[in-house]
Amino acid sequence: ELAQAIYDQMIELAYFTPLMFANEPAIKLAEVLSEITPGAINQFIFECDGSEAVETAMKLAKHYHYFKGDKGRYKVLSRKGAYHGVNGIGVRALGSVVPMRHMMEPLAPGSVFAESPYCYRCPYDLTYPDCDIVCARDIEHIIEFEGPEHFSAIIGEPIQQGFGALAPPKEYWPIIREICDNFGILLIIDEVICGFGRTGKMFATEHFDAQPDIMTMAKGITSGYIPLGAVGATDAVMEPIEVFNHLHTYGNHPVSCAAGLKTIEILQRENLVEASENLGKYFLEGLQELERHSIVGEIRGAGMWTAIDFTVNQKTHAPLPAEHLVNMAERAKKKGLIIKLAPVRQAIELAPPLTIQKEEIDEAIKIIGECISEEEKEMDL
Repeated sequence: ELAQAIYDQMIELAYFTPLMFANEPAIKLAEVLSEITPGAINQFIFECDGSEAVETAMKLAKHYHYFKGDKGRYKVLSRKGAYHGVNGIGVRALGSVVPMRHMMEPLAPGSVFAESPYCYRCPYDLTYPDCDIVCARDIEHIIEFEGPEHFSAIIGEPIQQGFGALAPPKEYWPIIREICDNFGILLIIDEVICGFGRTGKMFATEHFDAQPDIMTMAKGITSGYIPLGAVGATDAVMEPIEVFNHLHTYGNHPVSCAAGLKTIEILQRENLVEASENLGKYFLEGLQELERHSIVGEIRGAGMWTAIDFTVNQKTHAPLPAEHLVNMAERAKKKGLIIKLAPVRQAIELAPPLTIQKEEIDEAIKIIGECISEEEKEMDL
């Protein structure tokens, strides 16, 4: 169906410049997105991928403050271990996965980092819920130290990919939303990885009580068939902007937007978001049986996105060296299962298709268990 929708649009209108006119697929996709995105997000810009979407979101936030008269707001706060794409030094500066960041230094000015809500290895050496969500509350102190009048936005994935399917405590995002409101800072939620059913909700933001001012989307928006990214914003963000100095040759691409429309139609018609939620619980429960292994630290996930965090010490949670994770991933590949290391390289991630069946989940869990056992044997454990 997707291939046919792409072909049909290529025949009808393969391309038209976004400089002068909109096109029907882009308009229709914007209408559909306005119905399914959380909160008051209802205006959209279409790009080529998630990295472009993040850069556009940052530009949009800067434009908002500029036309509001706050021309000195150039700083953006991200979290350590975050990943927000590959375009430009500015976005690299906001993706603080260390190996990626080092090769791009010196970084763009205005990038500020806070700790991530990594409860399994709490950077504050505290335990939830007695911690009072200090990882969120500390952001207020960072902003006060840096100068609130200099901040344009806070950007974050609702469930973080850098550490591997890392969901924060339920209180985390409402605290961040309150901080943004108190300081007049925009909240950019990056749904590029999380969106379109991956976590058992259409958007991962729905797991938390936080409303974004700007939201980025990509990947699942076309099910990977063809490149497309999107930025959504509220009327409150867009109305002050007199002119948005922004144009992409392939922006609002009609073929990509047609693929996005068909993808969302299939997601809704086939109840794939609900399937992600239900089978995700089955997947997570099956994986949790692997906690019997001495090197398995924490197993976490939401919907069809799970991660296994590995450790060499069950008391200290010291991470297992990445070479062992690489070994397990290679073994899994030889057995017919594709898994990947999370960017911080302390966990492996599994993100199967939303159409996966129970017997395939069972086979995946079996292979992972075998790979862990084989690695433990190599380690003489």
